[in-house]
Amino acid sequence: MAPASASAQSQSVIRDTEIETFLKTETRPVLAAAGLDPDRVHYLLIASDELNAFATTGLRIGINTGTITEADNPNELFGVIAHETGHLSGGHMMRTDEIERAARAPMAISLGLGIIAALAGAPDAGANLMVSSGTFGTLGALRYMQTEESAADVAGVKAMEKAGMSAKGLVDFFYKFRNVETFSNAERYQFFITHPLSRERIQATTRLAQSQPHYNTPDRPETIAQFNIVKAKLAGFLDDPIKTFQLYPESDTSFPARYARVIATYKRGQWDQALTMLDALIKEQPDNPYLWELKGQIYFETGRAPLAKPAHEKSVALMPKAPLLQLNLGQTLIAIGDKESLNAAVAHLQESIKYEDDDSFAWEQLAQAYDGLGQAGLARLSTAEAQFYNGDYMAARTSAVWSQKYFDTSSPEYRRARDIVMATSSEMGISPVEAETKRRRR
Repeated sequence: MAPASASAQSQSVIRDTEIETFLKTETRPVLAAAGLDPDRVHYLLIASDELNAFATTGLRIGINTGTITEADNPNELFGVIAHETGHLSGGHMMRTDEIERAARAPMAISLGLGIIAALAGAPDAGANLMVSSGTFGTLGALRYMQTEESAADVAGVKAMEKAGMSAKGLVDFFYKFRNVETFSNAERYQFFITHPLSRERIQATTRLAQSQPHYNTPDRPETIAQFNIVKAKLAGFLDDPIKTFQLYPESDTSFPARYARVIATYKRGQWDQALTMLDALIKEQPDNPYLWELKGQIYFETGRAPLAKPAHEKSVALMPKAPLLQLNLGQTLIAIGDKESLNAAVAHLQESIKYEDDDSFAWEQLAQAYDGLGQAGLARLSTAEAQFYNGDYMAARTSAVWSQKYFDTSSPEYRRARDIVMATSSEMGISPVEAETKRRRR
């Protein structure tokens, strides 16, 4: 598990192949039932204990880690996701201009389960919604949201039914989420009445869910097992080790419990003990790429890159199409630093970028590998890519312009650098003619 790229870290976004794979695999039927292409939907894991999920542009669904850890079963989590697919399939996040007119105030909106973070002088109202600064000027915007939230509820229930899954989890989670909403005065109570999670909305969703043929369909045992592993992993990485050992005491000999204790032991600084515990799990599941990934992570983060290398190589061999695993290996090879390792790092980082070409950290690592090999032009160009995906358009443009000096004008590298110059110029409001003129003057 690791933080995402620099631009994402400000939002506490984390990346983890095991958790992302679980979400993508288990929700494919729901996404397809909602009319979405499962391969184009991406999940954002937000490191927060708050119960919240949201849909955003680019077919992205954000999920707070607290939403996962507080869910009692997979069905609750999938119900939340089904609700968000209703927003995606309904294109709700594309109509914020209408909501802005309703509010008559600058704002940004999240169409998830969370409540608005600031409301006309009550900035502490709500549940830490993932929105940028802005307030609602009127309750008209909230009523507008209520309509879209209800539509997403209906779409979510129908998607789960079409996928052969129960929508009971969505109902259960609604009641759970409502229990964390607290308002201490009449003004806030008025806001709560018009809030999307009104009693009427929950009751309507309950009636619809209970009327579906698959309402009593249970989660598959293998889904429950993997869900418990995901929860244990999150507890191990995100909770204080003391809390982790309370949740998963030594008396619990299940795989998830031992997994959580390995991570907690590592976090306590008992590295070699954690590795011994981890080796016991690997002996039981030698083809589990995530265990090998964790072994490589422990070695790498404790300054033992040569020992991390074979563990990361094993994880990649078991799961070659996982970009984060390729990235882990590339980063480890850079740390080793000899020419052979750097050339291998380039290959693995290029493989990672093949699957996720917008990962700025992968581009940064690739730039570092090229720099170590003395390939200044490719290092500059990779830096430009990293800066572009981090949203630092001025720096990306500068790096791309400089990289062009190293390439023949007919080369694909030169053309890519030119594309970055043009794209960043557009973002900065510079016309293509101006951009080309400035380039020629350099």
